[in-house]
Amino acid sequence: MKITPSLLLCSLFFLVSCSQFKRGDYQDFRAGQKSFLTSAGKLAYQDVGEGSAIILLHGVPTSSWMYRKVIAGLSQRHRVIPVDLIGYGASAKPKKGGGVYEAAEQARRVRSLAKSLGLKKYSLMFHDMGGLVAWEMLRQDREAVSNLIVLNTIIREEGFNPPDFKPGMMTRALSQAMTSPLSNEAVLGVAFKSLGLVSEHGLSASECYGYVKPLREGNGDALYEFYTSLTPDLYARLESNRSVFQKFKGRTLVLWGTQDKILTEKQIPFLKEQLRVKDEDIHLYPENAHFLAEEIPRELVQRVTDFLGQ
Repeated sequence: MKITPSLLLCSLFFLVSCSQFKRGDYQDFRAGQKSFLTSAGKLAYQDVGEGSAIILLHGVPTSSWMYRKVIAGLSQRHRVIPVDLIGYGASAKPKKGGGVYEAAEQARRVRSLAKSLGLKKYSLMFHDMGGLVAWEMLRQDREAVSNLIVLNTIIREEGFNPPDFKPGMMTRALSQAMTSPLSNEAVLGVAFKSLGLVSEHGLSASECYGYVKPLREGNGDALYEFYTSLTPDLYARLESNRSVFQKFKGRTLVLWGTQDKILTEKQIPFLKEQLRVKDEDIHLYPENAHFLAEEIPRELVQRVTDFLGQ
């Protein structure tokens, strides 16, 4: 999907089911969140359930709200910690550069949170941009990570077909449009539609509010920093994950919606080879796309519970 002036203009008039906002569910979700203070500001998270810990990392432009349908199920047997990364959800949204939104910095903050919670070992479940944070957490302390649970995420350049974002006015305008009360519901609707969240997988007004509200509280900097980070340097770093993956001693579960046109299953062979993923731990869903946690939450809970119980 190439971002053009015409697409941006059309997106401003694209109506989704968020037009009649219902705030209660998301307000209740936020009420259940706790705060951890970092050098970049407040990091919002939940901590529910008991047992082995699973830290949940979201993508762009979402937050831990996208995991709301799986948290209760997973917490029946595990300690579940969904995190709003800095710049997203209810976490701080600093208006500054200096690398505050880089994946390595996000990883350090999540690791600090884990340490504050007394976690010596934990599994990582991640989606979309959350994979970049997960890979950095492996780089920084792979011994702390017990298992990887991969949901349509960024692995390498091959098989990743992002929009053609370039630094400058157009990308800055899109980032601002996604956070403006005048346009963010429409722009988000276009983004979700392009990623397959349509028809039977559409969002209710209440669910939609949980995606729209946090963006309206932002300044667009986190989005702009991410969109403009998709460079040859990033892809080279992803390729260098080979050595990190080869040293990882834990297990990996892959759950992938194959209708995803941006994060395609062509990325999986690299992961399978380097992380030595067993065939029985790779599950492809041909009827689903990018947002498996929205589309098939019960299936995800069952697969993850079975995997971690082995």
